[in-house]
Amino acid sequence: MKKTLVFFLLTCSLTLIAQVSNEGKPISWKLKLQETKNVNAIKLPSFDLKAIQQEDKINDNVQGKPWRFGYKHNVDYGIENSGKWSHLPNGDRVWRILFESKGALSLNFIFDKFFMPEGGKLYLYNNDRSDLLGAYTNIQNQKSGILGTWLVKGDKVWIEYFEPKEVKGQGVLHIANATHGYRTRETYAKLLGDSGDCNHDVECPVGLDWEQHKDHNKKSVALILNNGSDWCTGALINNTSNDKTPYLLTANHCTDGQNPSNWAFRFGWISPNPVCASTDASTDGPINMSISGATLRANNANSDVALLELNSAIPNGWDRVWAGWDRTDVAPSFVVGIHHPSGDIMKIARDDSGVIKNLNNGAQTWEITSAGNGWELGVTEPGSSGSPLFDTNGKIIGQLFGGGADCAGTDDNNLLDYYGRFGVSWDVGGTSAIQLRNWLDPVGTNPTTFESFPLLQVFALDGTAFSNIPSVACGTFDTTPTIVVYNAGTTTLTSLTINWDIDSGASTTINWTGSLAQNESENIMLSPITLTPGTHVLNVASSNPNGGTDENTTNDSSANSFSLTDEFNTTQVHLELLTDNWSDETTWEFRNSSDTVLYSGGPYNGTTQDNTTFLESFDVSLGECYTFEIFDSESDGICCGFGNGSYSLKTDNNTIIFEGGNFGSSEETELRVDTALAINDELLEKNITLFPNPTSGAVQVRVKEWNSDLTYEIYNTLGQTLLSNKLQNNEIIHLSNLSSDIYYIKITEIDTNRSLVKKIVLNK
Repeated sequence: MKKTLVFFLLTCSLTLIAQVSNEGKPISWKLKLQETKNVNAIKLPSFDLKAIQQEDKINDNVQGKPWRFGYKHNVDYGIENSGKWSHLPNGDRVWRILFESKGALSLNFIFDKFFMPEGGKLYLYNNDRSDLLGAYTNIQNQKSGILGTWLVKGDKVWIEYFEPKEVKGQGVLHIANATHGYRTRETYAKLLGDSGDCNHDVECPVGLDWEQHKDHNKKSVALILNNGSDWCTGALINNTSNDKTPYLLTANHCTDGQNPSNWAFRFGWISPNPVCASTDASTDGPINMSISGATLRANNANSDVALLELNSAIPNGWDRVWAGWDRTDVAPSFVVGIHHPSGDIMKIARDDSGVIKNLNNGAQTWEITSAGNGWELGVTEPGSSGSPLFDTNGKIIGQLFGGGADCAGTDDNNLLDYYGRFGVSWDVGGTSAIQLRNWLDPVGTNPTTFESFPLLQVFALDGTAFSNIPSVACGTFDTTPTIVVYNAGTTTLTSLTINWDIDSGASTTINWTGSLAQNESENIMLSPITLTPGTHVLNVASSNPNGGTDENTTNDSSANSFSLTDEFNTTQVHLELLTDNWSDETTWEFRNSSDTVLYSGGPYNGTTQDNTTFLESFDVSLGECYTFEIFDSESDGICCGFGNGSYSLKTDNNTIIFEGGNFGSSEETELRVDTALAINDELLEKNITLFPNPTSGAVQVRVKEWNSDLTYEIYNTLGQTLLSNKLQNNEIIHLSNLSSDIYYIKITEIDTNRSLVKKIVLNK
């Protein structure tokens, strides 16, 4: 009984030793602190971002280097020599300091001296209070006295320390580094959704033979902020004691000789509305599971492996998984990777061609083979380094070393990736400093495979349904989705209630019946659904398997987003481009649906055309689809690091199609021109007639009731104006100079700007 009680108390205490972000708010938000009302910002010095970008271009393609997102300044600020104190009436006090780094997307900090007394609280937040970290408390104290914070968005960040009177003078804070975040992948623009368009959010379908493993193992993966300025990925990994020791597997090159006590780790950053190989941006997910600090237990360049032990235990409420592993070093039939490319929200990739053993840059690796052109689903990118490679049974067999895989639009570029082999890492070298065995097998049983903790739970009655949506071509406004009925349970599935809707509208019920053994599925094709242009979500929910209660409700609903190209009413697309300080880096193309370049521009003259506005107009055809793409050769867009460049695309009536400028290497906009030149006004439709039509050479326009002056314009199918004039009643418009074809006449009422468009068939 005593042993049970002691264990219970120990377990409870361990759940507290972790940073849970966004708990409470700084006291200054509630009080008017006169002493800190006019705190002067500490302005971090500027640096040569262009030179840093040139370094990144080289380093991003070098295996064995972590992926840098920020420039780290060495600073010297603490509660003893900077900031301002505010003393509260009850004897408590508050210290605040403000940092500013012009143009930063984010700021984060490394404390080389950090000690929080009991009751002390540390917060970080941006100037408009839209992003908050904390409270960091005494449970973040480490033996090293070091703390690395997570990122705060923006270029002005406050650090605030609250100290109760009972512990006055006990707090220790000194900031040694401040990192100016300037990019997340190729772009220097945003933190979320900036990985390549061919990536699949982890909630996207990965194959029915691995869905349960995915839902289980995604709980092991963490985004790593290492050394205050780099991104990597890692995964919690189990040991033979099954005791939840917070071991985390990543790549040796992520350590880069640094002390991981200043690292930070974020778990469970998953988008609730998955985007699967699309130009759409992922929506944000929960960000409240982060831990600071780790200790390096073992590392080895021979298989590019590093094993860390987090300096804080994982709270029970976080529902994390310590992944299982397989050291047999036998190639599986397919592999799956879960990762955080470019520091982005969690993604997934799958290769169905198997892996081979190969030596890459001196490391013994699994190689994603060229068979099947590399990854079949998704891809990896810089920032994915150290991410786990799972086999068909959901066990870790390696961690990402490097490779050339990347996105080419919504497809991958067919290049290969390399993962350090877990089987090699297990007992290479024979010492605890360079092998995994001593840490992951404290019991000494030396198993070849080991299960996760907790075990993947398989239920008897577990039916589910989700949707597949085919790619929708530009100019198409209907889609024919498929609903997949899947049996994840051990009991044969014979019936399931399915409800689906579009954009949370009217729900449709399907009462499915059939016979599916475990891991079998059946497709239900829906009737074509016609929708408006824009982004839509297909929601699917399942219930009542075999007329009973589903034992696993975590997979009973799904949301699948997809887009239909916007349609615009215009005869031309008008571009207004304001270049930045480096106009010679900017080019653009305007292409049709066959990907033929119709118009192009740039590079501009950097000497005379920086910060210059250019106007261009592109003729367009009715019903045709087009793509405008703008490029920056230095991958930093035209705003806002080197000038405030911008661009906009508009219709004839100044309707904005798209406007932007804050992008990376390129940004593209797809649009479709309406099949008619205008939406006809109902009154004009009744008041104006046109005859004869078809015609052999002329048409007459008759107006019943003349209320305002009218104009007319004759267009061809390319939208080009051929004739235009003021319209007279019963006027005959001669078309004899035109060749036999289809034309359009647009009649506009000058006073009201109402318009009418009619098709003319000229047949000489």
